[in-house]
Amino acid sequence: MADAAPLVPPPLPAADVAEPTLGKRLRCVAAVVTIFVVFGPPVGALTFMLSVAVVGMGAKVDLIGLSWIGLFALIYAAPLSYFVGAGPAAVGGLIFGIRQAFFGLVRWPMAALIGIGLGVGFLLMSGQSLPSMLTDSEQPEHVPVMVITCLVATMACWAIVRGWHLPPRRQV
Repeated sequence: MADAAPLVPPPLPAADVAEPTLGKRLRCVAAVVTIFVVFGPPVGALTFMLSVAVVGMGAKVDLIGLSWIGLFALIYAAPLSYFVGAGPAAVGGLIFGIRQAFFGLVRWPMAALIGIGLGVGFLLMSGQSLPSMLTDSEQPEHVPVMVITCLVATMACWAIVRGWHLPPRRQV
């Protein structure tokens, strides 16, 4: 009897991973926008109130006072934040959602740039020109506070949705 090698079936052809459908991609966009609209404004309100308090306190930051300000921000400012922050949060969520649903993962440097861009855009939409805000002697902290507010809210929402991405669309 000859040494016979055991019969091994031929390898199966690699199955193409099905590309996500347009409906699945649009559901991904909607989910990301929803997270941004629900969580972004309250996080932004809390960040805004605390950063204004820190700027107002100056070098004598009182942690007990800051905790009370944070509590009141959660009680009063968070519900009202949707009137001011829902629009920018929806725009940010749409940017993130489209990027993650159609082009792949958004990494933290890109997320930070989008957050800074949203802050600058929010300032420009406020009706004042950005150069006059930068030279304003009465409220010089206005620009950094608004940019930091949008940056923190964007990064908090990005932390929730960063794993919700689909593979990029294949070129046909």
